[in-house]
Amino acid sequence: MNRAIRVPRSCRAPLSLAVLAASVALLPAHGVAQSASDIVERMLSEYARRVAGVDNYTLVQQTMGFETVSYFEKEIVDGRPVFRSRSSVTALGVTAEVSEDNGVDDVYAIGEELGRRGRYAGVRSVDDYDLHVIEVSDLTGLDFGADLAPDSDFRPKSGTFFLDVDTYVPRRLEFVGSLTNEEGVHDITSIIEMGDYREVQGMLVPHRTVVTIEGLGEAIDAETRAQFEEMQRELEKLPPQQRAMVEQMMAGQLEQFRSMMAGEDAPMTFQALVTAVRVNQGPPAR
Repeated sequence: MNRAIRVPRSCRAPLSLAVLAASVALLPAHGVAQSASDIVERMLSEYARRVAGVDNYTLVQQTMGFETVSYFEKEIVDGRPVFRSRSSVTALGVTAEVSEDNGVDDVYAIGEELGRRGRYAGVRSVDDYDLHVIEVSDLTGLDFGADLAPDSDFRPKSGTFFLDVDTYVPRRLEFVGSLTNEEGVHDITSIIEMGDYREVQGMLVPHRTVVTIEGLGEAIDAETRAQFEEMQRELEKLPPQQRAMVEQMMAGQLEQFRSMMAGEDAPMTFQALVTAVRVNQGPPAR
């Protein structure tokens, strides 16, 4: 004859509390209710800790088959480290002076404002990473992302920031805004994905950055179309071997440009690969 086993009344409450305590202990740290300011403060403190011994760095990248060299120096702004461009960007042997750009550290430069304006939307899994999600409905007044395209004025209106739950580095940034040029005002969506993070003397540097811009086709003005057609004619004049080399280096981008010029609603994608990071070596020799 089967008989039910009864738990003595005196044991029931402690058993329930023990199970509850064990369940809470097993919850991941990011499962605890947090705010956007909590997440951003942790991001900034982790960043400050990692760059404590870094005064300057040089970044060498490959973009569309071309090499660029950029140099950055540390500033302390409101008690926090920010890296600013102090020299120039060099590509194809041509050096262009730039200022006030933050390179890979843009998101850290606007961190506190991000914490004030943002809304914490929990944790989401993207490409096998668990990411804190911060949504910002109003980015007006910030210059973040304003250099999206040359000869144009891009103003992000809203954005979503995805930060790694373990390292608090940005892995994905999404922006919706408007781009103004001679053709008018156009709705643009920009997605920046940062991956292949590697530690370089304490710094965590993304060695692969992919930028996807949607809606750029409608924003192409007559001058840009004329420049592209001129580039096509110049390509046709090159010796076959040299033309093949250039087309191979820029194959993906040329195809995207041709699609946009034809009026197709194709996104434009750029990829930058870091080939070298030099820390605390001062300005690169020209």
